[in-house]
Amino acid sequence: MPLPALDRMFITAAWLQSIIYGINCVLFGACIYALRIQKKRAHWIILISCIFHFSIATAHNILSLLYALQGLTNPAIISVPDGSTLYFARVTTLSLTMVGLYIFNVLVLQLLLIWRFYLVWDRNLILTIVMLILEIAHLSTAFATFSMVVRFGVVITPTFTALLKADFTFNIVLTISLTSGIAYRLWRAGKNAVGLTSHNIYKPAIYTIIQCGAIYTSSVVVVCALYLSGSPAGVMADYVGVQLATLTPLLLIATLSLDMKHGEYEETSTTFRPTFPPPVQVNITEEIHTDTMDPRPTQRNQSSQTYGDNEKG
Repeated sequence: MPLPALDRMFITAAWLQSIIYGINCVLFGACIYALRIQKKRAHWIILISCIFHFSIATAHNILSLLYALQGLTNPAIISVPDGSTLYFARVTTLSLTMVGLYIFNVLVLQLLLIWRFYLVWDRNLILTIVMLILEIAHLSTAFATFSMVVRFGVVITPTFTALLKADFTFNIVLTISLTSGIAYRLWRAGKNAVGLTSHNIYKPAIYTIIQCGAIYTSSVVVVCALYLSGSPAGVMADYVGVQLATLTPLLLIATLSLDMKHGEYEETSTTFRPTFPPPVQVNITEEIHTDTMDPRPTQRNQSSQTYGDNEKG
């Protein structure tokens, strides 16, 4: 029986992750531009998370290059028939490090979403605790699967398959719950503000959150399907997944930050507008609150003063 062409699969995965890493570089620059150069009001966690996710993606890309050089150019490996394929099939220090970076990257991504979920839902502890329980379950199954890989390698056993299914299930349920929960809260806030504006002012934010969640969830579903089908491509797909786990938060922060900046510019060109504290601060870079709206229309100068007071508060 011929061996699967893991060397070609890895080259394809490395090519795909390099493309996504290039996109992440652009998004990271946009985040830094919005948060530092444009001086947008941001919680320190947002900037730290941007730097962290981009650092993980960069480190993973460098390790992938070293992994490729070792498996495709080392004379001791390529001199053996199917040496490169056998090397990529083994569990090595480089492969374990890259998988560990993927797990750590996803953990921080989920914790960031849980934090935003907590703020959007007015610091609702009950809902937040439910999300944290799902995250603990996801993290536990992920580390259990990782431990089996470290000890036995990638061997499809009933226990390994059960842990893998549980890991992906918790991951998908948690991601869908967080993104849909945040989107629903913004939709409710926009619906309450429809009488004061000509459109749902939170629609762009809702679409962005749903799209970012869909990108990451789709990558998890693809990796899960490849693993459960027994295809060796599932192992290589993890190397692309880490870049998508970085793209999701960077795209979310960059899009919402730049959209809010554009919205502020358009707001200044309006002569009259209603004054009310925003029912939800939708900017992912800022604190999120829900307040009771004051529907009384006033002049723009009074509105600007009110917004300034809210900013100081």
